Amino acid sequence: MLRLHEVHPFAVHLPIAMLPVAIGADLIGSMSDDEAMMSFGRKAIGIAAVGAGFSVLTGLIAGEEVNVEGEARDMLMTHRNLNVAAATVATGMALWRASRARPNAGYLGLGLLGTAILGYTGYLGGKIVYQAGAGVSPAKGVYREDAPSFRAGEIGAALEDAATDLVHGVQHMAEEIADGKIVPAITNRPERSALDGG
Repeated sequence: MLRLHEVHPFAVHLPIAMLPVAIGADLIGSMSDDEAMMSFGRKAIGIAAVGAGFSVLTGLIAGEEVNVEGEARDMLMTHRNLNVAAATVATGMALWRASRARPNAGYLGLGLLGTAILGYTGYLGGKIVYQAGAGVSPAKGVYREDAPSFRAGEIGAALEDAATDLVHGVQHMAEEIADGKIVPAITNRPERSALDGG
């Protein structure tokens, strides 16, 4: 059955797909003066923003369910913080674009930058799971083996745990940012690490 930390991996695909689709449609529409393509781009950025918001919520919850330390924790914090920033920017872009028939160069540039950031954070997410073993049972990747699942009889407990994890996720993010740990996987680069085979 689906567990709390397992919701995030499937939630991320919508914004990862829709942001470049939205920007691509707007770019093509702008260059070809295609109203239908720009209309699609305007709708797609809204979908991307909603998907990004859901992805951030599930990511904050998942971050509280998995067991990571050291460099893997730095990657998790970087992954989380950049994605919160990207979701915030995508939401602002969607709100701006909702009232405009045509995108401008700044909007398109921001969208391309956001797409690059999502690519990097997706890469970090993969490293967190596949190299550090976050959420993987053989690697002892979860704090609680008895975490509730999304099945009959456990949904209420799962939602209650999700709410608690969300509150803790926001608290931990605020504490770590206050400690200057905004993108530690970038700023705290060891020369060689166990995760890189060093």
